[in-house]
Amino acid sequence: MKKIVFFLSALGSVVSFAQNSGYGNSVSKSLLGAVKSQHGTLAKAETCNAVVINDTDEENGVFIIGNSGQKAAVDIPIAANQTIKINSIVVTLASKLPPTFVNFVFYDNILSTPEDPEDPRRNIPNQQILEITDSTIESYEEVGYEPLHEFVIRKVKVKLQTPILLNGTMSDGRIWMGTKSDANAWSTTAHFDTGEGVIGESVAMGGNSFDWFQLINVEGLYELTAECDLLNVSDADFNSKVGIFPNPAQDYFEFKGLSGTKIISTNIYSTDGRLVKTSLSNDSKVNVSTLKSGVYIVQTKTANGNTFTNKLIKK
Repeated sequence: MKKIVFFLSALGSVVSFAQNSGYGNSVSKSLLGAVKSQHGTLAKAETCNAVVINDTDEENGVFIIGNSGQKAAVDIPIAANQTIKINSIVVTLASKLPPTFVNFVFYDNILSTPEDPEDPRRNIPNQQILEITDSTIESYEEVGYEPLHEFVIRKVKVKLQTPILLNGTMSDGRIWMGTKSDANAWSTTAHFDTGEGVIGESVAMGGNSFDWFQLINVEGLYELTAECDLLNVSDADFNSKVGIFPNPAQDYFEFKGLSGTKIISTNIYSTDGRLVKTSLSNDSKVNVSTLKSGVYIVQTKTANGNTFTNKLIKK
């Protein structure tokens, strides 16, 4: 497992979108910066904190509310055999008055269409897989001011009622995290390249009237306090083979690929993170006839200590 702590500086420029996407003044000057990352071997469940800070002299951001249903998301890279347990989140938001709530939405990943073969920055959010609505604001710190819209920039520390557990089987390569709040915008910083030296991809923007797209060389400001774990090779191989069928399911689903492994519990969560069904049976068939139509996350534990996750579509 890797310990990854990112401290982001910038060398580049950013263009603001005053109407639909972003706010603030356009940045035209180059800024000398550096990117620092550390990679090392960890024991299980060791810290993998992530920090993105603003090293520019400008206050810029992307709108997360508005008439077009504006939304934004940053990606969290995750391997297929990795779990990330997020214990706390700090997000830098902008508004005249302090925000009264901050919630989070998590999406799986997809490649944009049409793809540009010469541009590797084409990952965008896809389907919603989790929504966290029971978080509360623990504290905030005023860190800047954006005069064009008279926005105060605040680092908002969010208290999670329970840790957020992300699993590499939920998505392919990365999971996108969006912020929902009555604040107007999510503050950003500029960076020169996406990929090596930054946390995944650039911030993505979406809305009711336009599809998701990346704002190249722009990253949202946030901090995650988290623990990461990697399954061993045999566990990862096992998890990659276990699936559920039929999917979509109407009355029940069964597990495939268990190879005689005994199940000790199955928990089913709605996309807002609520536990909607628990089965303590070792039966490989799970009744879901009482669930409403929609998307669910199925987390299953086995007698040998494995935990695997599947996405379920209920008809």
